Amino acid sequence: MKIRLAPTGAVLSVLAFLAWIFSSVQDERSDTEVEGRLAVSVSAVSSDVPVLREQTGGSAVPCAVPLGWRIAWVDEPFGLSRAEARAALDQAASFWEDAVGRVLFSNESDGTLPIRFLYDDRQQRAQERSRLVTDFNEASASFLTQRGGLEERIRHNEGMRREYQEALARLDTSGGVLDVEREALRARGLEIDELRQRLADDSERLDRELEAHSIEGEALEARYPVEHVESGTYREAIHTLDGSVTSVTREIRIYRFEDLDDLVHVATHELGHALGLGHSIVAGSVMREEFRRTALSQGTPKVAPADVEALRSLCSDL
Repeated sequence: MKIRLAPTGAVLSVLAFLAWIFSSVQDERSDTEVEGRLAVSVSAVSSDVPVLREQTGGSAVPCAVPLGWRIAWVDEPFGLSRAEARAALDQAASFWEDAVGRVLFSNESDGTLPIRFLYDDRQQRAQERSRLVTDFNEASASFLTQRGGLEERIRHNEGMRREYQEALARLDTSGGVLDVEREALRARGLEIDELRQRLADDSERLDRELEAHSIEGEALEARYPVEHVESGTYREAIHTLDGSVTSVTREIRIYRFEDLDDLVHVATHELGHALGLGHSIVAGSVMREEFRRTALSQGTPKVAPADVEALRSLCSDL
């Protein structure tokens, strides 16, 4: 019996050592992901272990202000510096604070609300679309410039043609005009007509290019249709002891944004969840679940009165 158990004990010891090493490895990209995986692994033993979950309805422990946040991770492919990320979060936090008139957030190196920028195909697609749209808009601007210049040349040519016709009419009604003067004027008229034809050809060519450009725009819209893509999430886990909340583990993940204004909008929305707000159906609310990119054309969305009212109804001290 002892001979048979000794190897088994040795194997178990090695497995236990490897398991200890594995559990000691810290995933710098997301320490709360590690917590979530460990919680799931022991959930069969204890149902009280909290698991970090997405909270689209807002924090289950709202109004815990001020919330200390920090930039915990920025995946390199975003091309976003930590300073830019902090500036965007600062602006998002100030939108809420300016609207409420109270300090709600703080940027702390050990803040309990980590912000993680996790790059995946959503951002890759957004960046590709943004690049193509920028190229398309630049080409559109170039076509508009060409069209404006061509129309100015056509107007100038028409002016010269009117002057030629008026001069020719005066020659026809006056006597004693030398034939050489008449021929010179008619030669000038031929030059004006040739230029007029070239301008007409240029206008037709430009119209064809504009039509092709329009088709490219339609193809771009077809390739990148309006999609319901998750740009960010707010996640939390509630820690309890004897039925009472002892602490809350929070996290914001940002997956996608097209530019810094878009990033500020996503961050403002997720900070609203951290305060305890769920999604809103009110038009203009920063807490709406969906928004069209064109809505940002007039500037970054601000916290709406409906958002403030919802927050104050949730948090009486605010």
